[in-house]
Amino acid sequence: MKKLIVLALVFLATINLEAQDQIKGKVLETSQDGRLIPIIGANVYWQNTSIGTSTDLNGIYFIQMAPSFPATLSVSFVGYTLDSKEEVDGEYIFYMKPSIELEEVKIKGNLNTTKTSLIDPINTQTISTGEIQKAACCNLSECFETNNTVDISYSDGVSGIKKIQMLGLDGKYIQITSELIPLIRGLQRSYGLSYIPGSWIESIQIIQGAGSVVNGFESFTGQINLEYFKPHEESDKLNWNVYANASGKLENNLILTKHNGNWRSNLFTHFSYFDRELDHHGTHHDHSDHSDHQGDKFLDMPRSKHFSLLNRWKYFGSEKYRFQINFRAILEERIAGQITTDESITDPYLINVDNQIIQVYTKLGKIKSDKKSIGTQTSFTLHNQEAKFGRNEYSGLQESFSINIIEQNQLNDNHLIKYGMSYFSDRFTESFQGNTNYSFLEKKRVDLVTGLFSEYQYQKDNFNIITGLRADYYNIEEKVYYSPRVNLKYNPGDRTAVRLSGGRAFRISNTIPENMNFLASSRTIIIEDDLQPEIGLNYGLNLSHCFYLLGNEATFNLDIYRTEFEDQIVVNIEKQDQVSFTNLRGKSFSNIIQIGLEYKIINNLQVRLGYKKNRAVSTFNGIEAQLPLQPEQRGLINLSYKTISDKWHFDITGNYIGKSRIPNDIASTEDYSSSFILFNTQITRKWDNFDLYIGGENLGNYTQSNPIIEPENPFGENFDASLIWGPVMGINIYAGIRYKIK
Repeated sequence: MKKLIVLALVFLATINLEAQDQIKGKVLETSQDGRLIPIIGANVYWQNTSIGTSTDLNGIYFIQMAPSFPATLSVSFVGYTLDSKEEVDGEYIFYMKPSIELEEVKIKGNLNTTKTSLIDPINTQTISTGEIQKAACCNLSECFETNNTVDISYSDGVSGIKKIQMLGLDGKYIQITSELIPLIRGLQRSYGLSYIPGSWIESIQIIQGAGSVVNGFESFTGQINLEYFKPHEESDKLNWNVYANASGKLENNLILTKHNGNWRSNLFTHFSYFDRELDHHGTHHDHSDHSDHQGDKFLDMPRSKHFSLLNRWKYFGSEKYRFQINFRAILEERIAGQITTDESITDPYLINVDNQIIQVYTKLGKIKSDKKSIGTQTSFTLHNQEAKFGRNEYSGLQESFSINIIEQNQLNDNHLIKYGMSYFSDRFTESFQGNTNYSFLEKKRVDLVTGLFSEYQYQKDNFNIITGLRADYYNIEEKVYYSPRVNLKYNPGDRTAVRLSGGRAFRISNTIPENMNFLASSRTIIIEDDLQPEIGLNYGLNLSHCFYLLGNEATFNLDIYRTEFEDQIVVNIEKQDQVSFTNLRGKSFSNIIQIGLEYKIINNLQVRLGYKKNRAVSTFNGIEAQLPLQPEQRGLINLSYKTISDKWHFDITGNYIGKSRIPNDIASTEDYSSSFILFNTQITRKWDNFDLYIGGENLGNYTQSNPIIEPENPFGENFDASLIWGPVMGINIYAGIRYKIK
């Protein structure tokens, strides 16, 4: 505690440092009907220097004063040219227009739907609505089908859940936030990705490696932050998306926006329904004859009912104060397991998962001056989860509160400092019984984490550095966990950025909710006493380069990262009859190298290529081994074409998934899985306020053979539906409409 007090005094000593002026402004597009639309991600910079910034979601930018005068402030954005500029109340406003106009047809230009900044010192990639709409993207876990950074994998053979990975490790090591407020934590680690409809999302920011200490302590491999649509004046009053697939699943998403007055609001609603018993895959699938399918009497896709609601209220009545409050509610029922229409099954293996979530979160900010501001973020969450997998039964209740207070000071032209405090309170009440050595009833655990943090940013010419330190006190361990982080960026030229990053993180594991897929087996679940918080170090390098090839723009990215664990909860499935959760005794690390290339082949035809090689190792029973069910290699190719009128969009994506190590099991003598390729495509027809799209997933109809071990004897000692390395569902044809009212 003495260390915390000393650190607090250091933080407070920075508050009285004075800041110097910086320039604030906006970058706007003037539409044909005269409306002013903010341009997101426009580059604003001083000519003949490396000092620059980019606009936020409101088209607003802040940039430090030029190192010397006279100087010229400029703006650039792909597909747009400068129309005019003016100064209004001390703000410098740029008005942009599309580069090409043909009579009455306005050409918006080839705007990149995924952007990588050369200015941000943190390795950040931004996915826009246009990228999300290249596929069905029913929920957040499916928003990365065309992305080379985040991988989509499969949870088990019965629940229908997809999960994500980054830098070669499971998604639980990614900090997932909603508008920088913690979103998926605790019990939501199992199914939380499926509770965020893709049609609600305006943009997604992906940070690789060590991020900012301001956002929390749980970021090992990176951070995913999603932004919902905002109630701005230019927002659609109504946005409606309806989806249906050939299997019979229906989804309805509706966004209503009130964008006038001091209090503006979004109402997001989602409803999905599927109530058919499909059993086309499982026991046998001859990949040379796609008409040869036999079911295993287990549902290929669970029956489900899901309702989500999000209501945002944002205050626009003050230039000095900012406030918003958000209400979120989720109800879901998921039923899987053996089919119930087969009379020969007298004691069916059934899976029932029910989730109810209520969340309220707020943001309050005060602009003290052009140089100083302070903000507060709070979140309240109540989550009740009931899960039954055959004879394994789990119930959990999570009651959480968090607060984050951040103050920002611009010390002078080159120096920015942020500091503040955070507090996380999580109370868990859990019960578990079944195939385990560790049954418990109404077991309670209260996690209290109190933190202080400070972050310093230096920027001059072509060099940026962000250094930060967190100190978090965890009540159960009675220990302070320190998380230093650093991000460096150097621009050797105006088209190249080199970044180095390193940082430490820690997290508190929730064993059963984070590994719910292993409940779908007869494995004995062994949980070691006194499991420790996980601690890891991540460091790496990023190279981003923009260039022209045959007169067309291209972007190249190279990422090399390593994650090392000091302490980790090891999930050990090396013995076919058990899964054990133990503290790490030995080494655990992940090395990854990935490259990406985006290139405009011809006008309106864009290609994206990606490749990554991964080596993730942990220590199992005293022996270092590659993580099971983790592909060693992945590849991506995405082709996007749209007509010059912007009325037709064509997208096709191929994902190569390399071989994965398979732990010992009775169903196979192979040590590694097969590699395979998945193809997805979508065609979209656009009108002024109406889109019609049709697409297909897994066009090759590839499925994993024998995804469930001994499905005919689900209560026997060898049953296992958790060893999944490939898809369990075949081809999926879908269609949908998007309709909006301005």
